Parts: sequence; C-alpha cells; structure tokens
Amino acid sequence: MKLIQVMTVATLLSVSSVGVLAAKPEKTQGIEVTPLELQALGAQISVMDGYDIRARRLVINAGGTISEHSHSDRPGVVYILEGSMTEHRGDVARVVKAGDTWHESLDTVHWMENTSGKPCVVLAIDLVAQK
Repeated sequence: MKLIQVMTVATLLSVSSVGVLAAKPEKTQGIEVTPLELQALGAQISVMDGYDIRARRLVINAGGTISEHSHSDRPGVVYILEGSMTEHRGDVARVVKAGDTWHESLDTVHWMENTSGKPCVVLAIDLVAQK
C-alpha cells in the first residue's frame, strides 16, 4: 500500500512539474524575436518559388507564453540554446531544455510556457510563404 501511495505522489509531482494542468494562454507574451536570416528559395529551387527559409532567435522570458498555433503551413526545426520551457501538444506536456531539438510538421499544434524562472533562448528555422 505504501508503494502505491509513493508512486501516486511521485506521479502527481511529475505531472505538476511539467505544467500539464496549466491553462492555454490567450495570447503570446514575454517573447523577444530577433530575425537572423530570410532567404527566398525560388531562385535556388524552382519548385520552392513563393517560399522563404527563415531563421529567428526567440527569447521566451520567465513567465512568457506562446499561444496555441499550427504548423500546417510552415514546417520548421527548433533548437533550444539556453534554459528550458514547457511545450504542450494536446494533453501532453514536456519540458524541453538546452540541447533539445524537434521538428514542427503539418500535424503540429502546440503552445509553450516558461515557468522556469529564467529566459529560454531558442533558434527556430522554418519555411514560410512569401508575403
């Protein structure tokens, strides 16, 4: 019985530590975005006409949030340079930290929050339609 109680407490602590119970933010806030590079792809690869490859440095400050959004029209790759934050996809939340990387594809719908108390610095590279 004690083992079950300890496991239950451990599970609750791990769930709360990654913010599973957090509420989705209504808006993005506490974010600094620095454009690093933007290059038209059509001149390089003709079938990519109308698209750019974009690199940005994002700082998600302590308490900062990125509201829920989709990547159905802009695939990308993310690399965490410093710090940590929580990424939420549906009912799943995970803490991502310096050195972690992932891709964002057409089925990616997610939101982020930084509850770490320190800034999280991210390199984000994606393909975007030209404006």
